[in-house]
Order: sequence, then structure tokens, then C-alpha cells
Amino acid sequence: MKGELIRELSKVEGFEDPKISLEQYVTPPDLAGDLLFTAYMQEDMDEVLDLGTGTGIMAIGAALLGADVVAVEKDEEVLEKAKENAKALGVSESIDFRLCDVKEFPEACEKDFFDAVVMNPPFSQHSDEGLDFWDVATSLGERVYSISPATGREGIKSFIDSSNHRVIDQSEYRIDLPATYGFHTEESRETLVDLVITEANT
Repeated sequence: MKGELIRELSKVEGFEDPKISLEQYVTPPDLAGDLLFTAYMQEDMDEVLDLGTGTGIMAIGAALLGADVVAVEKDEEVLEKAKENAKALGVSESIDFRLCDVKEFPEACEKDFFDAVVMNPPFSQHSDEGLDFWDVATSLGERVYSISPATGREGIKSFIDSSNHRVIDQSEYRIDLPATYGFHTEESRETLVDLVITEANT
């Protein structure tokens, strides 16, 4: 089942004109598949929130696994690509796409809580390793499934320790990020990331 999911996710088209200011990189289908299938096995595929959906790979994967999804993205052009991808894979009706900044989303959200939040937030230190995303995710999700930079482990751990969540699993992955921007001189760059899973304290 996971193999079939990854094959479907490999059909999701990436960014046509990625914006470095928004740190837009494609999430590898196998990594997205691992994250989503883990959530599925934990029975967290009922109501799912995808923060910073990009071109929709996580939202589409969750929908393929049977979830009702709310997908948030602040780049209107990219959100349209996500909608096209969802239509191409036959899951448009299962995804509520929202044009909204992640930081502003809680006030615009009609729901108080989701079974799971999935996300691949910005990686660089000038974006605080995605802590704005973590702030929203831990306030709205029973569980959070996140791809996070290995270099940001301490900052993310410190934030989670001070939140209403606790880490229940963390796995390290090596991924190859393809050359995306003009200043990239290598065809791909190996990057260490973590798949971090947290759960609300009871």
C-alpha cells in the first residue's frame, strides 16, 4: 500500500517558478509517503491539516489515504498548481484549499482541532526552523507529523518541550535536494532531515 502511495505521489508536479524567499523545495515522494503512511497506521487519517502545502503533495497523499484535508498555502500561484495536482489525481473533493499565511490561519479556521497536522516547514535558520509552523500545528493538532531540518533539532526540541505537545518519535533521513535555484552549483545536495512526530499531552 505504501509503495502504491509513493508511486501516486511521484505524479505530483513541482514548482514552476520556485521562490527562494519562501524556501520552496519539492518534498521527495518517498519521504512524504513514509510520513503519511505512518500517520495512516496510527489511524490519524480522518481530519488532517496540511500547513504550507506547496504544490500539494502531502494534502494529496492524505486524501488518497481517505482523509478530509484542509491545505493552507500563502502563495496563490503555487496554490493553483496544488489544485491542478489534486484534480489530476482525483482527490479535489477531499481537499479544502485555503489561501492564507500559516500565522494567520488559526483565526480564519472554523475548526478547533484536527486529528493530525502534516507539514514540511521552511528549513533555514532565518525562518527559525519553521517554529511559526510548529506554533500553529501544536495548537490545532492532536498529533503533528513534520519534516524538520536536522540542524534545527535543539531549537525544535526546546519549542516542543515548552508547548502542550511531546515528542513520541523521531527518525533521521538522508534526502537529495535537487538544484532548484540559479545559485545552486550541484545537481543535487544531500541533506539530513528528521521526521518528527509529536502528540498533545493529556
